[in-house]
Amino acid sequence: MLKQITCDKFVEQRVVFHKGLNVVAGDEIASNSIGKSTMLMIIDFVFGGDDYIKKNHDAVENLGHHDFKFSFIFGKDEYFFYRTTAEYKFVTICDKNFTAQDTIKVEEYTKFLQEKYGCQIEELSFRNIVGRYFRIYGKENLNERKPIQYFEKERQRDSIVALVKLFNKYKEIAGFEKQITELTEGKNVLAAAAKKDFVPNIGKSVFGQNEKKIEALNVELTKLKESIVSAAIDIEALVSKDILDLKKRKSSLVTQKNVFESRLKRTLINIENKNINAVSELEQLIEYFPDFNVERVKMVDNFHASITSILKEELRNTAKEINMQLSILNNEIADIDKLMGEKLSIKNAPKYTIEKVVEVASQIKQLADENGFYTRKKNIDGSLKTAKEDLDTYKEAILAEICSQINIRMSNLNKLIYSDNKRSPTLTIQGDRYTFNTFGDTGTGTAFANLITFDLTLLELTCLPAVVHDLPLLKNIENLALENIVEIYDKSDKQIFIAIDKVNSYKKETEQIISERKVLQLTKDKILFIKNWKKDV
Repeated sequence: MLKQITCDKFVEQRVVFHKGLNVVAGDEIASNSIGKSTMLMIIDFVFGGDDYIKKNHDAVENLGHHDFKFSFIFGKDEYFFYRTTAEYKFVTICDKNFTAQDTIKVEEYTKFLQEKYGCQIEELSFRNIVGRYFRIYGKENLNERKPIQYFEKERQRDSIVALVKLFNKYKEIAGFEKQITELTEGKNVLAAAAKKDFVPNIGKSVFGQNEKKIEALNVELTKLKESIVSAAIDIEALVSKDILDLKKRKSSLVTQKNVFESRLKRTLINIENKNINAVSELEQLIEYFPDFNVERVKMVDNFHASITSILKEELRNTAKEINMQLSILNNEIADIDKLMGEKLSIKNAPKYTIEKVVEVASQIKQLADENGFYTRKKNIDGSLKTAKEDLDTYKEAILAEICSQINIRMSNLNKLIYSDNKRSPTLTIQGDRYTFNTFGDTGTGTAFANLITFDLTLLELTCLPAVVHDLPLLKNIENLALENIVEIYDKSDKQIFIAIDKVNSYKKETEQIISERKVLQLTKDKILFIKNWKKDV
């Protein structure tokens, strides 16, 4: 428990605490700005918080940097520390005289407190435990309708998870969530691989077709394996289909070859065509036909000679292209002839059968791989759906159990606070949403009393080590209810820190409890710090 806080900037330099209720009391005129909330924020500061620096920066601005020396008692041992506003991210470990021994980070210091308070919960920090229930003016956890909210913009889902962790019920849920995360990652990996064509992406229809092909190939594979054992395979039956396919392919190639050879022959004839020397023949014709026009025939013959000269270059190019095509065709025909020869010359039947086994097995593997990725994707989808359903079912049961424990205890406390059978508050959690209210009563006083009831319930049911309730929570509650709340406070073994004023407005028994549990009295004439910068000079 927190034992003491010392600061040379305090009017009352040393404040000593005790187990149970610890009261910071104001005066009877409810003076403001005297340090009640600030003292509670300093308590939060020694519990590892930093809101004193971030929300009470006026203290540093007016007092300068200052140190807080404090100690905690755990069992029979007292541990001494100090923390300065100048280096607030560190805590110094001290001896009993507050002489510095070592300096550690705040995170390490809060882990120490968490261990000593016996509140070690996986994935839940000490500050996440106590910070929610140190309700001090200036912090963001004073919303009476959202009792488990740590800060204003925190998602309800995160608030619920923190509550489940506080009840130490999150391990089982975390197991389901881990499984869902792993399955989701696996699904995303498969989807990304399929998108990049690293793995086949097939649908239900292709899957069915592949199954039939695999079945047929397995039948063929079985027969091949049997033939290997018997060594009596029929080669002709085995190769006949392959030879037939090769012959069809060769026939088509030979037909194309014949066409190209015919074209080449005609082209070469045109290239080799020579001009005819018709002079002697013409001279003989004149002997028999004196009127024959020899000059006209010579002109026609010269024209044909010039045309042939122009076309010869194109004909040579055509011949070159045809020869290239014929070369390709001849190579393909030669390859087919070689392959046919190899197949027809096979004498070792088992060897050929083994080759066919490998070929068929390869086809089966390819189809099986395609279907395997499809099956894996379907299995992941199915497992993911089941895991989510199991998580929802288990989470619903856990939340129902937690809400039941809280609501039963709040009902019992509510009977102690209100003697007129007033309805008790109810916490309801559904999925990632929750509600907290009293059915039929929306009054401000009731709402804040409910918030206090909720905190006291958690203080009793969980390892929560302490709570802080500032004046804004208490001042709106009717006197009779607050008097009963003070009695409940007084019976707690865990530390409760409150700020309250107008003590004489309550019954004598309440006034006596507050007086006995008071650790600090503040008034307009005795404020917390040695300097009052909020007063006009």
